[in-house]
Amino acid sequence: MASTEQSPHSLDPISNSPTTKPSQVYDLICIGFGPAQIATAIANDESRKPSNVLFLEKKPSFSWHPSSQLPRTRMENAFLFDLATTRNPRSRFSYTCYLLSQNRLIEFANSDRLQPLREEFEHYLRWCAEQFKDNVRYSSEVVGVVPERGAHSVRRWNVAVRGENSETHVVQTRNIMAPSPSFETKLKARPLTSVDFDAGQRIISMDDYTTRRNELREPREKRLNIALVGSGEQTIEVLDDLLSCYRLGNVTVVTENEALAPLRILSDEASPPEPRLCSIWAKPSCEPKSSIAGSSELIQSIYSRAYEKQVTSKREFALRVVIGRDAAEPSSKADFIISEHAAGSLKTSSGLFHGLDALVLGCRQKGESLEEVQFKRGAVAEGCRMWMMSANSEGGRSLAKDLALRAGEVVSALASSAEGQEQDGVMMISARM
Repeated sequence: MASTEQSPHSLDPISNSPTTKPSQVYDLICIGFGPAQIATAIANDESRKPSNVLFLEKKPSFSWHPSSQLPRTRMENAFLFDLATTRNPRSRFSYTCYLLSQNRLIEFANSDRLQPLREEFEHYLRWCAEQFKDNVRYSSEVVGVVPERGAHSVRRWNVAVRGENSETHVVQTRNIMAPSPSFETKLKARPLTSVDFDAGQRIISMDDYTTRRNELREPREKRLNIALVGSGEQTIEVLDDLLSCYRLGNVTVVTENEALAPLRILSDEASPPEPRLCSIWAKPSCEPKSSIAGSSELIQSIYSRAYEKQVTSKREFALRVVIGRDAAEPSSKADFIISEHAAGSLKTSSGLFHGLDALVLGCRQKGESLEEVQFKRGAVAEGCRMWMMSANSEGGRSLAKDLALRAGEVVSALASSAEGQEQDGVMMISARM
């Protein structure tokens, strides 16, 4: 039967660059190689009939976060929510198997802590990633994804990849998984227009804190006052680390993270009472007020450190928490301002895809970490799918609890599509409404 498939050389992102014709069609191509993609690689490796999967990562090697981990910080979730255990408790890629391979399983069990150290968990991710290095192309940046139409519908995806030598080539796949937009809701902070650089005030990026940490902790005749501006989980971790240094002076936090609201009890500033109805008409609130006792372990640790700072300094130095966006006035007396990158830090996959507007109906949410793109009736053939997957939890600094399960769903969908093609012998048109 004559084919009306488009040539891969017609891709818009690479129309002006030399291309190499793809030699094979992959069952799945994953853009990036982070925890979500590693979980997918593990699920595929443990399936009865593994699919042909390729991972394209623009970084030269695996890394989880751009900055190094702070000492003593822990994951939010227990070790069971790793890359494999909830899907397959007997997996050789579980966190317990990693500990066993490092001869630290007994020591971890004796520590009586369910949450792994963040630094050790990053080593676990790297340990898993190393076992799939043959399936990963590092220094390969995906610059565009274009649907390739058959006689009646889209049959595969053409993926334009820019290699280390800046040359562009094309790989083809029946299914594709792209990183979804981050679940973090970082709002753009107001500019710090009142920073007095002549007086010695300096701004440090949150990502650079670990490299500047020892500088801030050096003994000085006059203690440094620090202002912290940010709303993410990393802000809370940096705050806890700052309070562990007794050489620092006042610490001010400007945040929109309501998890820090209970810490305002440490401030001498009296907050105005909230307006409410007369008790004759007012209904009792079903939402309990936030308190230190009901907060997370990390918030309780911050409270203990801040209270100790007040006691030992005889209230000369303290922690001040400001809930809001205006950081100019609260940061005006700080020697160093540690600021979170809010603008431009979130990346989406929307800029990679071309020609999808006429095909897509929307996305179907599957749990916390996975979305499946829904196409219009008859637009895309059966066995040609697209997923958006994110490894991050809602806080952004730990893995989603359902990550391993959703990775297994993707792999199961690949297997089902392959079986259907073998039975029918032809591509069937699908309508996933």
